[in-house]
Amino acid sequence: MICVSHHSRKAINRKFTRNLINLGLYRSDFDNINITARNQHGIKYMNFNKLREVLLTDLRCVGCIVYLPNKMSSLLPFIQKSGLEVKVVSPGKSIDGRLIFDLLTFARQDGFDTAVIASGDRDYIPVVQEVKRMKKKVLIASFSSSLAHGMKSVSDGIIDLSAHVTEISQQMHQYTCSKCGSKFDLPFKLFASQTPICRKCMKTP
Repeated sequence: MICVSHHSRKAINRKFTRNLINLGLYRSDFDNINITARNQHGIKYMNFNKLREVLLTDLRCVGCIVYLPNKMSSLLPFIQKSGLEVKVVSPGKSIDGRLIFDLLTFARQDGFDTAVIASGDRDYIPVVQEVKRMKKKVLIASFSSSLAHGMKSVSDGIIDLSAHVTEISQQMHQYTCSKCGSKFDLPFKLFASQTPICRKCMKTP
């Protein structure tokens, strides 16, 4: 996930600040952020708006992009409801590689002042070091339990997502399936005109 923001509210100068956020959605990031959120903190769905607020403290975001693998395109409507731009990456293409490429490209183009990487994966340590060599600040957002050793020392600061579990958890809404009567949860409210149908019944002809 890449977010573009204006200058920090605390900054004295008026230079634009672009803030890049790599949100863990897939591969190492998926394991590092989403699986940790689900297994250790009971977060079934992320509230992308709240997560963005946590990561962009003191920065005004003017645009965000989520890179989504094609096989997870079912998440597309849910993420778009948060007002985020989504780019679906073709099968066989690397999400991590695409994000790292964009991060380094924008850094070389002087496109931002601060990058926030939402992943504690050690694979990002060389990337953090390279971006900092270009005189950019890098913050790492991660759950404390999944923060790789050495990440704290190479970054300019850590945003502990463990302290924001309540904020970044998506509120769930329970419904009763109109066909089988089973209970199921959705991360959004249905309109009054919509009939609640569980996933199992939707797949049944």
